[in-house]
Amino acid sequence: MTAMTPSGLFIDHLEKSPTTPTLMTLATVGTDGYPRTRTVMVSGVGEDGRVSFHTDARSRKVRDIATCPKASLTVLTPDRERQVTVVGDVVPDTPTGERAAFARRSRYLQLLAWLNDADLAAKTTEERRRLWAAFADEHPDLGSSGPPETWAGYAVVPREYLFWTADAVGPSRRVRYSRAGGGWSREVLPG
Repeated sequence: MTAMTPSGLFIDHLEKSPTTPTLMTLATVGTDGYPRTRTVMVSGVGEDGRVSFHTDARSRKVRDIATCPKASLTVLTPDRERQVTVVGDVVPDTPTGERAAFARRSRYLQLLAWLNDADLAAKTTEERRRLWAAFADEHPDLGSSGPPETWAGYAVVPREYLFWTADAVGPSRRVRYSRAGGGWSREVLPG
């Protein structure tokens, strides 16, 4: 078997996931010093291992990243037999990357990016649905028109990967890869 880079192992992990899109738990540190986690979609993984995600620029996670541009993310396969955690520095996506990610989103998520704000959230369910339907009718092709100004993209540049694999008849296994100079060091840990 050919030795893979940690980013190649991560991409392989994502490709084996039967669900699309892949979801990850993203952790940031708030201005109060407490960690915050939420589930977001993986927008993509670059050949260099950068894991990208996109969100609303008005969100708490964006404020957290502005204060402390470091994050941790975890992807767990639906069968719960494999998990990958990535720790790294957060960098902004390019405008081209943001537009491309928005165009790949489902129609529902494109509408959500345009409409999901505090004003809409404060309305009754019926009013929210009416405004949603009206906007959807007026904007049949959001993918080609592009994201709203509040659409923001980021990438986590890995400093560490932690791969965990279950074993139904034996102990689980953890392997940590840490950035070391121009390469990676590998350490096998108790499961």
